[in-house]
Amino acid sequence: MNLVVNFAAIGFRPYRELGEFVNIGIVAVEARSRYLTYRLISPQKTKRITACFPELELAIYKDGIRRLENELSALSIETNLWADDARQAGKNHPAQSDLFVAMGDMDLFRQLTATRSSTFFYGSRGTRLTDDVDQCLDDLYKRYVEHWNLTPVDYEEKKLTRDLRKLLHANRLDRLYREAPWVGTDVYHVGVPLAFTPKGSELPEKVIKPLNLAQSTPTRVYTRGDEWISKIRRLQRIKSLPEGFLFVVKKPEDQECLEAANEICEGLEQLGVQVAAFDDEKAILEFARIEEQRELKLTS
Repeated sequence: MNLVVNFAAIGFRPYRELGEFVNIGIVAVEARSRYLTYRLISPQKTKRITACFPELELAIYKDGIRRLENELSALSIETNLWADDARQAGKNHPAQSDLFVAMGDMDLFRQLTATRSSTFFYGSRGTRLTDDVDQCLDDLYKRYVEHWNLTPVDYEEKKLTRDLRKLLHANRLDRLYREAPWVGTDVYHVGVPLAFTPKGSELPEKVIKPLNLAQSTPTRVYTRGDEWISKIRRLQRIKSLPEGFLFVVKKPEDQECLEAANEICEGLEQLGVQVAAFDDEKAILEFARIEEQRELKLTS
């Protein structure tokens, strides 16, 4: 980890005296190079705003976020003309002591995120070590704006995802499948690690989701499985379920847990999604393959 990134969540707070706000973006500044980057939610995605502030005139929010976008864009262009290329790991090599940077190096970040009486403000702040500033920004955006990783990480599913990527790569399918952090609508959406989305389409056509049902007790198996049964049902109700959805499942060895896992798999299949064992490479690849003509169009 060679780079030190100071970041702040950007909030929208139309009624300051009430203290209620919604996170709508992230700004980040690399400490040594002063490389500034940011990401804002699309002005067209307003359901979260109307849900929290139903009485608000939306033009106030839309005009405000566009002005904020223009201001941050101009500032980043001006600042980054003089910044080192902090996006490439290895350009800067701060030692651990550099986490406590000199006052002058912090001026840009502190001035940018200073407390102001405004509907848009800079809230939660922090510092991260990273090798890639842009990837760090994406991770922060997912956490603070899209609310990823609010539940404990299932490291077995992360391992299954890595194994699936290797399988797709070995069969020259990895270029077609990308992470889809937003499947659904503003009101309800889920993230999936592997999705094929045709060019020009907002909804993935095929999704591959690892599901770890190798839990220590039947209750944990049901809890994990029911979570995704509920998600699939909700995606169906809002007409946002991809046409092809495959769960790659790791099952437990304990008999009671296995019976619970089989019941979960049956429940998923009854909802119209497919289920394959994590070691059934043939079934996974049969699902993952895209028609040859479609594939040629994607690469043209």
